[in-house]
Amino acid sequence: MKKFLRLKPYLQGCRWIVVLSLFCALLATGSKLLIPFLAGKLINQLAQNQVDETSFGLYLKIMFVLVGIGTLFRYAFDYLTALLGQMVIKNLRKSLFKAYQEAPISYIDQRRQGDLLLRLVNDVENVQTGLVAGFAAFYDGVIAIGFTLVFMATLNWALALIVVLLTPLSMLISRKVSRFNSKYFKAQAASSGEVMAFANESLTNSETVETLDIGGAREQDFAKVNEGNRQNTFKAAFGASLINPSTRLLNAIINAAVIAVGSYFLIDKVNVGVSFLIGDLSAFLTYAANYMQPFNEISDVVTEIDYAFASFKRIDDAVNLKRDVNAGQEKLDGPITSLEAKDLHFSYDPSREIIKGFNLAIRQGHKIALVGPTGCGKTTLINLLLRFYDPQKGAFYANGISTQDIEKSSFRNHVGMVLQDTWIFSGTVYENIVYAKPSASKEEVYRAAEKAQASGFIERLPQGYDTLISDSSGLSIGEKQLLCVARVMLLEPEIVILDEATSAIDIRTESLLSKSFAELMKGKTSLVVAHRLSTIVASDLIVVMKDGEIIESGNHQELLAKKGFYASLYDAQFH
Repeated sequence: MKKFLRLKPYLQGCRWIVVLSLFCALLATGSKLLIPFLAGKLINQLAQNQVDETSFGLYLKIMFVLVGIGTLFRYAFDYLTALLGQMVIKNLRKSLFKAYQEAPISYIDQRRQGDLLLRLVNDVENVQTGLVAGFAAFYDGVIAIGFTLVFMATLNWALALIVVLLTPLSMLISRKVSRFNSKYFKAQAASSGEVMAFANESLTNSETVETLDIGGAREQDFAKVNEGNRQNTFKAAFGASLINPSTRLLNAIINAAVIAVGSYFLIDKVNVGVSFLIGDLSAFLTYAANYMQPFNEISDVVTEIDYAFASFKRIDDAVNLKRDVNAGQEKLDGPITSLEAKDLHFSYDPSREIIKGFNLAIRQGHKIALVGPTGCGKTTLINLLLRFYDPQKGAFYANGISTQDIEKSSFRNHVGMVLQDTWIFSGTVYENIVYAKPSASKEEVYRAAEKAQASGFIERLPQGYDTLISDSSGLSIGEKQLLCVARVMLLEPEIVILDEATSAIDIRTESLLSKSFAELMKGKTSLVVAHRLSTIVASDLIVVMKDGEIIESGNHQELLAKKGFYASLYDAQFH
């Protein structure tokens, strides 16, 4: 019961279905269980050779009506429980996706994509299967047990007492085995995530695998991961298979006890305060079987229920994970006139500090370039500025306000960023560009594409701006990057961030983009992370970083004159 109560937050908008399905279950089960009672009375008349044609005919008619009512409301109950399951799953998947969108970047970075996708797809489907089967069995079973107890007590309270006293043994066995299996289902869900993550990783990087000729090694590694999943699945399935036979054996013993004691009552005419005839025994045996049936049905689906709740726990843990770092309360109503980093300290791992006491004043309208060897902290600074991560000490300040006190959306609305990695979704070229600004006119979209030097290749596509594309549509990396640049140009943000934005573009296209970037960044603040020093020679300030610290700063000519680290980097690229 506690497990089902954990689904309560996901029942939003489903309360009327719960009430209506309960009503249908009452009518369907009540109609079904009244039939054996009436059948027993008919058998009593036949056994005693005292058939009352009026009551006999009436009982038959009522039984036919009850069959119709039971069938109709059984269909309604099954439909409503299936609908309820779909609505809960919709809420569950929506909540999980929302949690992913609001999760800290660190949460996404530290987990394998395959496992995250497994929770969103396979785990949700497991919950759906177990929810519909388990909910219907539990819901319908409680009502059936209640009605059956009433009818059994009416027929013979002594036999009913025997059944009730022996029933806990069946429940105890089912519960013990279920608890024992719980750990195996959790292990199975976790190992399934590992299998999917490994497969996703290999398929995503299939070109690298083929180039390095390590397909055989990856197959061996996959076999090991898959073997672990096979063992966990076998243990879970084997343990679950013990429940059904054990409970059915006990149910058979209970039925045998009812037949033996009931026959004794009939043969010796034992008086327990109620009339008890052969028809009553027949009806009682039907009720005894119906009484145990809900337990049997629950034991039948216990594997799916346990597996579903193992998956549900993984989903619920993700839904209730700590949301992104403090969103702040302040808003930026006007333009950002000043931007400054003060005494920044940051580390992904406490044992290794990435940024060490970083200080930098970024003047409005200036182009700032960040250069240095790989791993020096350039991209980490961008992550801190946009608050994908928060520093352990210090902060960025916009208009004198710590960015940690500013609403993220309020600050990020002033920023446009082009990354080294492109993001193209399935849709038309036009939709990919206008995605950042849905209210933009066609003229604005076309103008942005022209500024990004993308209009030339777009117009050569089969349907131009209406051509359907995707991340694997056949566009070159450079063409995808041009679309991403056009997307940012459409926004015309105050602050432009280019993180290795031209690294995947050829020299000719880069030359064209330089003019576009110069126009885009005119009068705007810009931060450029680049390895190609040719793209940043015109920067107002070049910040040279090493091991998370600034070791040199100045414009291109000043840094060359110092003949320091920057000069050595420049000479290495051009001499």
